[in-house]
Amino acid sequence: MNNDDDTPKTAAEAAGSPLKRGKHPVTTGGEPADRGTSASAGEIEGEVLRRSNMATDVPDTVRPRRKVGRRAPVQSHVTEAQEQAHLSRPSDDEGTHFLPESYYGDDEPMSIREEKFAELQVAGLFGLATLASLATCVAYFAVPMHDRLGQLMNYALGGGLSVALLALGAGFVLWAKKLLPHDKAVQERHALHSPEEEELLAEETFFKGVAATGLGSRKMLRRSLLGIVAVLPLPAVVLLKDLGPLPTKKLTRTGWKVGDRLVDATTKQPVKLGDLEIGGIKTVMPAGFPSTEEFSLAPTMLISFGPGEIRSARELAWSKYDHVAYSKICTHAGCPISLYEQQTHHLLCPCHQSTFDMANDANVIFGPAARRLPQMKIDVDSEGYFVVKRPYNVPVGPSYWERG
Repeated sequence: MNNDDDTPKTAAEAAGSPLKRGKHPVTTGGEPADRGTSASAGEIEGEVLRRSNMATDVPDTVRPRRKVGRRAPVQSHVTEAQEQAHLSRPSDDEGTHFLPESYYGDDEPMSIREEKFAELQVAGLFGLATLASLATCVAYFAVPMHDRLGQLMNYALGGGLSVALLALGAGFVLWAKKLLPHDKAVQERHALHSPEEEELLAEETFFKGVAATGLGSRKMLRRSLLGIVAVLPLPAVVLLKDLGPLPTKKLTRTGWKVGDRLVDATTKQPVKLGDLEIGGIKTVMPAGFPSTEEFSLAPTMLISFGPGEIRSARELAWSKYDHVAYSKICTHAGCPISLYEQQTHHLLCPCHQSTFDMANDANVIFGPAARRLPQMKIDVDSEGYFVVKRPYNVPVGPSYWERG
């Protein structure tokens, strides 16, 4: 066993020679070979303790603790003391604790030159958004609508609006990054109700925030922002032109007037009493109509009933010699109706299967239609032709026009 003088003093001495450690454990004569030995951590004070693989006999009080997890933000003891001081001192009247911007490492404020350059950048982006919005309006009138199947128009309008919105958003981001304060505020949660004092305080806070944005002192920012706010809605207003002309009162005009003769929609010949057999149906239009497109609300069905088949007193009062006139346009989606069952007196819409009872005020008995078909009061003139005695007194067509 080695004496105290042979005890290694360093880690290199404790490890021994690598050549000796690599030799065979016994000699050729079978005797144990002389090999390098290593000492335990307890035998070398202070040397192995500074290494990561320490022996198990090192006390916990001496062994350094391994740090795991994310590292704490690099900050001095001064900033930590500032944070604790701000959080421990009484809050302001709003109950808010503010941490200085220096806590995040931004010790150096922006210079006046840097602020002016940032303001110029934001104003330039707002100006670009304004020009792009105006260019979109000009492109709507200047770019040919039908060239290349409308691709040029789509590129011009879409590109102009995209540049305007992107420039506006980038301007707000740059404004917030460079020109707004970045103090950290911690506020305790209060009750949900808002007394009058807090409402007044909120109003005061709002105006303080407006003042913090710098709109009052930064004229260039204010003017450029007002410019884009005034111009950006213009493309939307211009695009409203594609919706077509306003309907005004055209949707309530059917083209029928008192005294108009009922003419066949195909032959344009006036319909005379006796032209329809019992159970017959015919599509009629006002005499002299130019086209069905211009008189799209005028198509009317003239139906002939047998004696006593009309069950509604009102319908009977608006009929003439068991002939009734109802609108041909379905009150659900505006489809033309012509599928008439003579035995049941039911009229079926081919689009969505709305069914109307023509012998009982054309009431809806099935389907999605919300109201009955409008009826027109008819009469027979001195020559025996059917004429209008009273036009439609309710809107013709889909029900939403009535609510409009």
